[in-house]
Amino acid sequence: MGRAFITGHWGQENDPAPALRTLAQSFSTGAPSWEVSFAPFGPGQAFVEAMEGNQRFCVLSVGDGDSLREAGQRFREVLAEGKVPLLEGGHLKATDGGMSFLEGISGAKRQVNESLETWFIRAIERAQNLVSGREFYAAYSTSRPLFGPSSTLALEPDLSLRDSGDTDFHRQWAELLHKSMRPQLAVSGQSASVVEPGRLPGSGASGGAATIISILGGRLVSDGDFLLHHTDCKTKIEASDLLIICEPELHSPALAESSLDLLTEIASESAIPVLAIGLHSTLSAHERAQWGIHGVLVDETENLDALGRRAARTWGRE
Repeated sequence: MGRAFITGHWGQENDPAPALRTLAQSFSTGAPSWEVSFAPFGPGQAFVEAMEGNQRFCVLSVGDGDSLREAGQRFREVLAEGKVPLLEGGHLKATDGGMSFLEGISGAKRQVNESLETWFIRAIERAQNLVSGREFYAAYSTSRPLFGPSSTLALEPDLSLRDSGDTDFHRQWAELLHKSMRPQLAVSGQSASVVEPGRLPGSGASGGAATIISILGGRLVSDGDFLLHHTDCKTKIEASDLLIICEPELHSPALAESSLDLLTEIASESAIPVLAIGLHSTLSAHERAQWGIHGVLVDETENLDALGRRAARTWGRE
């Protein structure tokens, strides 16, 4: 008898529960003596579900097509309700550098003929007064910054180059954000410095809204690190004999923006084998070893029942 723990996601916009449940049921059918449990872990809907039982935080997850202005308005409402707002998002197709989010959270609508700088100063001041002394976060599923050659302003989510867009706006927006740099305390004998808000890891997430969170004094944390700290996923992995991770696209470029390595590292420390299940995979044997994966099962038809049974036959032997 063994214990299998199934976790992960099945696409940022998809509810992960049906996929995880199907895999768990089919694995149990193929290996009836095994104890099988599952829990979501990942970006988007998986993040929302993983945090569902936590009463301290109110997750505001934004994806492609969502209004960042409305996300900012909801962020303000959550603060008024006395809860801790937690913005979650990744590398979106559309980005305005966080301008819409700032408008939403501050309630300061840019007036006709009002300069961008005048509006920015007014909006930032309002937002700072609103969040003063409060706790709030941005959880990011992309570590890309807002500015720079590898930023979310420069690259599409598929990593192709974006059209140049409004370069004048980008330049002026960068200058305004630069003026909002926050002092950073000296660490380990190093001299004190300032943090360029638009170049922090994850600052490009949520259409640039993560940068605004940083400017206002909030913390930027990767979604994987946040979930490990605020859920019992780590404990469940350590108590298992087999870790099964759902990650639809098993390709090194995609995995570089995932939380898979956080999970496999925990498993490795306890010598727990890792099976990755997905839709597609281009991972070589060498790449699998680098990612801490011992086996891969894929099915482009999304036959999760068959994948679960195959996993049981191969990994759930008595």
